[in-house]
Amino acid sequence: MKSLCLFAVVALALYGADVTGKWTGTVDVQDPGNGDKISTRVRAELTQAGNIVTGKIGRLQDEQLETIRDGKLTGNALVFEVMPEEATSAIKFRLTVMSDDRIEGEMSGAIDVGKISGKVVLTRTK
Repeated sequence: MKSLCLFAVVALALYGADVTGKWTGTVDVQDPGNGDKISTRVRAELTQAGNIVTGKIGRLQDEQLETIRDGKLTGNALVFEVMPEEATSAIKFRLTVMSDDRIEGEMSGAIDVGKISGKVVLTRTK
């Protein structure tokens, strides 16, 4: 019986997380122009099929969100990119699924005034 329970726990750990759902949180970056910290409220709508992740992400108040490209979940590592209009290169997200309802990590890219990078924290909305 113990080995059966252990097998179930190991199988769940190997399967990884399921990020399908709606998420809200913040992206904190330093303004490349003056160095000020900017905290932006964001929302994401993610769909996972196997290890492929699709969906959209953007500012909380925006009607149109940016489409996620090349989304992939490997274990608890979630990576994807978006190409917003104001960006001069893709904004890349490198995140870790911390629990069923929390994702954290970093984003980086470039906008018209220079390179940006920042911390991302998302929590699942219920």
